[in-house]
Amino acid sequence: MNADAEAEAAEIAEMAEAADPEAAGAEAAEADEVADLCFSARALAQTHPMTAAALRYRQECAERERSQQPVSELSDWAATCLLVGYCLRRCEEQAAHAPRADDAEEGGAAEDGADSGDTDAGGADESDTDESDEAETAADAAVVGVDLHRVNELSESLRTGDPASVTLLRADLVVAALDRLIATELDKRHEHLREQLDDDAWGELGDYLAWWVIHGYALRASEQTLR
Repeated sequence: MNADAEAEAAEIAEMAEAADPEAAGAEAAEADEVADLCFSARALAQTHPMTAAALRYRQECAERERSQQPVSELSDWAATCLLVGYCLRRCEEQAAHAPRADDAEEGGAAEDGADSGDTDAGGADESDTDESDEAETAADAAVVGVDLHRVNELSESLRTGDPASVTLLRADLVVAALDRLIATELDKRHEHLREQLDDDAWGELGDYLAWWVIHGYALRASEQTLR
């Protein structure tokens, strides 16, 4: 976006905010939510976020793409897109299950009412945490394969059907986050590839990257279904 276009966009945004400040504030808040989800997903992707089954599947996909695609780099891009889509779903899970502010206040009130001299309470909390971690590990181990039919079914719902049937947060919020991740992955290739590809080929690349981001999101969603 050039300077004139940026100035025009800023002017339009200011006019919209002046006309309806409440709506403008809601849009800004949603944009922040989308940005936070995408940032968290990319940060999570730098760790080891996948279950053993999902990791094996990602490796298999990369190997298959490497043997089938005319450009070897496509396999790496596909694997990256699958990973960030998967991580977006995991970050959505965390956001969906995060305690609300009023819940936190209620929890704080309950703690204040508890007997501060009860030393057994801390031990019980630690034990509960250990049991939760063990249950999560057991659940991961139980997922020994990938239900590809279910993954594709969820992918199709996200792309052309009913995203709200798949998402945990508001569907429009998650779709916007997916769109932003896809756009970012495409932008990464713009400098080196755009001049080499015509509009049709560039559009096909965008569709290819989008498919893998959505597929990664659906992969994680399918694991939650299995559990």
